Amino acid sequence: MERYRKIELKGKGSYGQAILVQNKQDRKFYIMKIIDASKFDIKEKENALNEIDVLKNLHHPCIIEYRESFVDKNKYLCIVMDYAEEGTLHQRLEQQKQKQEYLKENQIIEWFTQICLAVKYIHDRRIIHRDIKTQNIFISKGEIKLGDFGIAKSLINSEDLCQTAIGTPYYISPEVCQRIPYDYKSDIWSLGCMLYEMMALKHAFEAKTMEGLFLKIINGKYQPMPINYSQELIQLLKDILNTDPQKRLNINQILDYRIIRKSKNEFVQRKTQNLQKIQFISGQVKKIESLSGRIRHYESEQKEYGESLADLIEKMRMELEEQLGVEKFIIIYNSLKNEEDSSKFSNEIIIDKITQLLQLEQLIF
Repeated sequence: MERYRKIELKGKGSYGQAILVQNKQDRKFYIMKIIDASKFDIKEKENALNEIDVLKNLHHPCIIEYRESFVDKNKYLCIVMDYAEEGTLHQRLEQQKQKQEYLKENQIIEWFTQICLAVKYIHDRRIIHRDIKTQNIFISKGEIKLGDFGIAKSLINSEDLCQTAIGTPYYISPEVCQRIPYDYKSDIWSLGCMLYEMMALKHAFEAKTMEGLFLKIINGKYQPMPINYSQELIQLLKDILNTDPQKRLNINQILDYRIIRKSKNEFVQRKTQNLQKIQFISGQVKKIESLSGRIRHYESEQKEYGESLADLIEKMRMELEEQLGVEKFIIIYNSLKNEEDSSKFSNEIIIDKITQLLQLEQLIF
């Protein structure tokens, strides 16, 4: 704790406090969650440890970056994360409501795309968030960051289904309301509720009682938009807020929507424009020159074939997942990312391919 200087209280809840702090060494600002672990019951301890376990393995430009955690005075659990200086999406929408100004469609699409990229990242790693809401979406330098993984759940097997009714009432899915098993599609429903809120500046489903709210959610009835947005965006909302999880879009289908795909490509292009400015830190510095050559090769291919570097990375990942199976791919991928011995999992050719994929991902993100 002595490494940080407290600046101001940013939030307070049943979990503890969120405080803006400054690192005395690098002078950078961070958010520190300070949790009184001495009062925790077993379930609360599990949630706190779960958030740490989830956060430390997530590295994506659209997810709040975890820095470190420690116990202070043998009592307080401190979790240090990057600071989003522009606050939460909830705060931004409240400001728009007070000004009586709706968000422009291109802004909605841009931010929603970034949220979807974060959700794809965690879903690809067999994690469902379970509490996606505007209060857990942060804004930093005009870009979106998904945070608060306190009740996230990792699905060891893609066929696993959660059965605990948990989350924030306005955003919970029909299957959670009905207390039937749910999976990744529950996160998708929350995305739809949030998209509606970004468009209408109010909750998609509201009622005076919990029973009334659940009934509206189960029926999937929400009021029409109070402002004209494109038919494609409205159709996307409709396809996401489908009460039947089997018919509801998955995250890949959302990202393949024309307006979202275009926004995704623009976002990734912005990230790849500064490749030369990003230092590659992975313990394999000698490979920088060959990597730079590979990047130039991919960039020339992009000009010739109209294919972005992000598309090529995604293609590499899909080919490896198809060749190895998703579960084995993730095991080797995580092992290499954590700089562990991966030779027991596969041969040198596969390990080299996944290493190349990791290096390219790190150069972008």
